[in-house]
Amino acid sequence: MRNCSILLSIMLILMVAPGCSDGESPIAGSGARSGERLAFSNGVEVMTTFAEEFYIPVSYTSEPEMPELGFPVEPEEIFNLQALASRAGLEDYPDGLLENGFTVWRPWFATDNPVAAYEIMEGWNQPVYVSAGIPLHMLHIFFDQILQSLEEDQLYDDLLEICSALYEANTERENWLNAAYFAVPLSFLDPNFIPDQAITDRVTAELDLISAHLGFEISPVFGYREDYSQYVPRGHYTSSVRLEKYFLAMMWLGRLTMLLNGGDPHGQGATFIVSEEDAIAMTASALEIVSDLGNQGHDGDNLLTKWRRIYEVTAFFAGFADDLSVPDYMAAATELTGGSTPSDSIWGQDFHSEFRELVNSSYDAPSIYSGTGALVSMPDGQGEFDPGDLEEAFIATTGFRFLGQRYTPDSDILGRMVFPAIGSNEDGGRRFMPTGLDIAAAFGSQAAYNILEERGDLDYAYYPDTLQSMRNMVEAYTPDDWHATLYMSWLHALYLLRDDRGAGYPDFMQTPAWERHTLSNFLASWAMLRHDTILYAKQSYTMEAGCAPGMDEPVPSAGFVEPVPEVYAELKATLQMAQRGLESYGLMDRNIEIRFDNAVSILSRLQVISEGELAGEQLTSEDADFLKYFASNLESAISWGGNTTEGLETTLIADVHTDQNSSSVLEVASGQLDWCLVVYRRPDGAVEAAAGPVLSYYEFTWPMSDRLTDEAWREMLISTPPARPDWTGDFVVGGR
Repeated sequence: MRNCSILLSIMLILMVAPGCSDGESPIAGSGARSGERLAFSNGVEVMTTFAEEFYIPVSYTSEPEMPELGFPVEPEEIFNLQALASRAGLEDYPDGLLENGFTVWRPWFATDNPVAAYEIMEGWNQPVYVSAGIPLHMLHIFFDQILQSLEEDQLYDDLLEICSALYEANTERENWLNAAYFAVPLSFLDPNFIPDQAITDRVTAELDLISAHLGFEISPVFGYREDYSQYVPRGHYTSSVRLEKYFLAMMWLGRLTMLLNGGDPHGQGATFIVSEEDAIAMTASALEIVSDLGNQGHDGDNLLTKWRRIYEVTAFFAGFADDLSVPDYMAAATELTGGSTPSDSIWGQDFHSEFRELVNSSYDAPSIYSGTGALVSMPDGQGEFDPGDLEEAFIATTGFRFLGQRYTPDSDILGRMVFPAIGSNEDGGRRFMPTGLDIAAAFGSQAAYNILEERGDLDYAYYPDTLQSMRNMVEAYTPDDWHATLYMSWLHALYLLRDDRGAGYPDFMQTPAWERHTLSNFLASWAMLRHDTILYAKQSYTMEAGCAPGMDEPVPSAGFVEPVPEVYAELKATLQMAQRGLESYGLMDRNIEIRFDNAVSILSRLQVISEGELAGEQLTSEDADFLKYFASNLESAISWGGNTTEGLETTLIADVHTDQNSSSVLEVASGQLDWCLVVYRRPDGAVEAAAGPVLSYYEFTWPMSDRLTDEAWREMLISTPPARPDWTGDFVVGGR
């Protein structure tokens, strides 16, 4: 292992000898024009949190006093078990049901549509179980459908106008780096666009690499390595040609960086990614872009207003930029120049040195390494790697991104739980790929921590300390932090879901098996969140003839709701936050408003029912009707445009981390709905069973050159479904 590391070190030293780059220089051409002055406004006011403006907490009551059941339960105690099991297609009582009070299985009537799942149950005349995963899925549908509508109907046109204006301004001044930078997204957004002859070859080569999307190659425009496998439209961006074009344009503008720091040696394994000369050109070019945003658009709004609208609307959903962007460079340039300077002044080494020192000392470097330059961590003479190389990567990749991808704590966690920040284990193995368990453990899930310990992940050097630091980060979040964006509010709902449940909760919720089932729900919903923000953030039977109940036998109730009222309250508050935000930006219409009202009504009812269950109260007649017709109630909220299937699928996938060593990605996904049967003691003393659909979770590595779309994932589930994580075998009948 050590000999291999030393050999690799020698090879890379040869590759990055002083003064040498692993690629060609970016497009040349000074943007300085005789007599031109650049103007920088006195700061760009953009939202840095949406909590104060739009979030209002929803109060809830949680006083667990449910009657105890005790395990193992005898099957004859559960008065409706035989009838419910028969209707659900279960021939025997599954393993774990009597010991844990619940079981999860994969039904033969598989579906990824929760409305269809509840419709199946309506004819059973048996209690319906509503898992917290279902309203979490409802949040995904709102999040995804609304963001998709905004991107296609509003943001696309704003982005096209901005890119067109900035391309024209930089072509006129012959800043060919900037011209090419905006020519690439224009090639997607405008079918009639033809780049200037001065940049045609480089832009065409760039578009070819984007089209091939095979992996890391040297960017013809920027001269350093970019991961072109990222340019596979996925998530909801495969639903229309217009969204595919928007995805490609925004991915380019979100990933490519005008690097601030340069020097020699530069290259993959060196201190810098580009030379100082190239860094000077990139920084000056970024400042010309910032100045150009003060120009007027075609409709009278200046370009900065349009840029702010795109940034803030997407930030409301997905979070704030992890990299330096327009507000930062505008403020720094204003401080140095007083608000105006001749264009040729910013191209000199003296100005760049002063600007670089100001930015490096006063503004934060990125917190997430996203592959810029395909950086390499070099071993020392003993073949050892420095965990501090990750921090060095943040400095090397500091720079300007026009609409940079967004900081999210889960991406931060994933990036810090792998090499080089995490060292080797006793066998010399290295942790190159994280897992969704890292997120759950950092959020305080004891079940996730136990699984990681069983797998040996805690044996990697620095892993326990790094995990604890991530836990400390999450635990230190204030209410304003948790509700700064819709993304963070969704994460907070998951944070509440993962809480341990003690005395007074249903017996099945106090078992280790339930903790792992909750972990599966947590990760399935998190996979949906990453799916929805993938552009922005760094899955017949014969009914048994039932017998009429005897005089003394209980009558089945309408159902049972997973009693986590704090989760329903948080989801309700998140939807209302989204509603207020959309109204503020003038993006709400009556059709969307009706669905918001229906969804809020559902969450309110689930909260009330779960609070009553915990307090040991019987279902009211209104609550019983709500659960009996839960399919139609759910459909009224989540079916958009009269379509009861499209967009409701739980079969969703997202790649969340890339390992350059293996050229692979971590795919996390939600699959087809499982079914869950739970057993509990009612307030009247009867022991009852209820059943309903629950989310399923998948996680596996996959070649980065073939990042999976939802369509490919659904085909895979039919033809060659991957195994589920080992730990799901503790609660899913039949193991994985």
